[in-house]
Amino acid sequence: MTALKNKTDLALLRGLMAGVTFSVAALAGAQQPAAPAAESSPTKARAAAKKKVRPEPVAPRSAADANAAETRALVEQLRQEREKLEAARAATTRLIRLMVEEGVLPKDKAAQILPEEDRASIAEVTPKAKPAAPPPAPEAAATDAAPTGGEEATPRRKRGQTVRVPYVPEVVKDEIRQQIKQEVLAQAKAERWAEPGTLPEWLDRIAWEGDFRIRAQGDYFPAGNTDPVAYNFVTGANVENTRVDEHVLRLRLRLGMLAKVSDRFGVGLRIATGNINNPVTANQSMGRTGRPYELNLDRAYVRWDPRPGWSATAGRIINPWFWPTDLLWDEDLNFEGVAGSYRPQFGADASGFLTLGAFPLQYAAPTALAPSAEGKWLYGMQAGGEWRISPETRWTLAGALFDFDNIEGRPNTLGSQGNDWTAPQFRQKGNSVFDINFGLGQPQRLGLLSKFRVLNVSSELVLAQSEQVTIRVSGDYAKNIGYDRDEIRIRTGVDQAAETTAYQARLTLGRDAIRALHDWQVFVGYRYLERDAVLDAFTDSNFYRGGTNTKGYQLGLLYGFDQNSLVRVRWLSASEISGPPLSIDTLQADFSWRF
Repeated sequence: MTALKNKTDLALLRGLMAGVTFSVAALAGAQQPAAPAAESSPTKARAAAKKKVRPEPVAPRSAADANAAETRALVEQLRQEREKLEAARAATTRLIRLMVEEGVLPKDKAAQILPEEDRASIAEVTPKAKPAAPPPAPEAAATDAAPTGGEEATPRRKRGQTVRVPYVPEVVKDEIRQQIKQEVLAQAKAERWAEPGTLPEWLDRIAWEGDFRIRAQGDYFPAGNTDPVAYNFVTGANVENTRVDEHVLRLRLRLGMLAKVSDRFGVGLRIATGNINNPVTANQSMGRTGRPYELNLDRAYVRWDPRPGWSATAGRIINPWFWPTDLLWDEDLNFEGVAGSYRPQFGADASGFLTLGAFPLQYAAPTALAPSAEGKWLYGMQAGGEWRISPETRWTLAGALFDFDNIEGRPNTLGSQGNDWTAPQFRQKGNSVFDINFGLGQPQRLGLLSKFRVLNVSSELVLAQSEQVTIRVSGDYAKNIGYDRDEIRIRTGVDQAAETTAYQARLTLGRDAIRALHDWQVFVGYRYLERDAVLDAFTDSNFYRGGTNTKGYQLGLLYGFDQNSLVRVRWLSASEISGPPLSIDTLQADFSWRF
């Protein structure tokens, strides 16, 4: 065995190294979930037969916990088997290095045995110089020349030598174990497949929000109100009750999600209860004889933030405007279309904002019966700024113009339905209307009397007196500059004086937001909203039971009865500005939970 020229021994060493290398490689691959073939390797089967590592039985609380426990047990078993194979591989490599160093095995033969990744270690080994062989003793020469037992003398027969396998210290073994353990844990942590209770990486990019509200509401009608039939005939409204008090229970559930696609793009959606035909409420009235509630896609949009201060949103989006009161827009109203904003910074205490938006309100395509049909759109522009007068005082001021295109009604000619598309799909009550068919042998179809081009000025002053008490003064002013009395008379034949002014003020005292136990807030406000100042379809649906041509006050209290849990009680008292008498008082008690 001096030169290991025996081909059988050389083949055995090669097989040993190939088996060890293959087992380690297979074991490394077995740690990936997509490569189960390593579990069938002979080396692993023999190692597992000697010692099987089984995790302690644990009753998983869920399918996710069971999968996590099974994964940890598998990782531990693979780690131990890999340690054994790495130790065997290291011992074999050391053995071959020692044989090369002692001059027992040539380097080229050792390179053929070892895999490519371990051949570099052999190149550094320097074989020891062989001492000169002493002359053979006469007895030895005689023995070699004339072997006993009738054996033939052969030049390949050598005297037997002893090869010693070096002992691997425990320190080296521990070092190898720690290195392999760190590699396995690092890979498991990076791929998040061995941590119990850990969610996949993509879930970290999704934010959830939601709220649930139960409302008890009472509507009270004075005895002097106009009969509903007479009221509807004069105003063109569709009111069912004007004299009998009502009490109802309602609920609202909203669940929203925002997914961060990248540093610049995000996609959001929200589902909510409510009536699919009513855009200004997500309330669902109870008392449906056990029938289930409607659940609608309330929002669905994409948001783009190309650079700091710039953003754009498209789809069914949240209200993009600055609106400190609900004079123009109901709190549940969402917008369909696209909006973009720019928010420059003017020093440390001042900033500005510019928002543009285009929103389709009603799709109408030309047809054989309506060849001149056009879509209805809302185009809006708002500009403003925010000034921090002091650390406790902040003032925001904004001006806006909202242009409702093709919103006005257009009369039909005799026997024609070409302008039926001009009738609004949704109304509350209050706006001036006329019959676009003029009763010429066709069913009544009401269209809006006025065009709507609303000029709006909004302002809010916030005075933070302390962490517990904040004073907020909010105000809105609106004027419909699209009302043209002469244009209306020519288009419809109706001559009516303009009622196009609206304003609302509100004073709030208490915590800026109700989030914790014992947080509180009180408010009082006054509203004056003439008939054609704003579009009655989109204004607050609670005050005066929705719509325009109303004035009155509201006051209320909010109190946090637990974390993210609050109760709001408010009283709304409203009456008409002009036309048939109609007064409505509303009491609401809302219990809300945010999550």
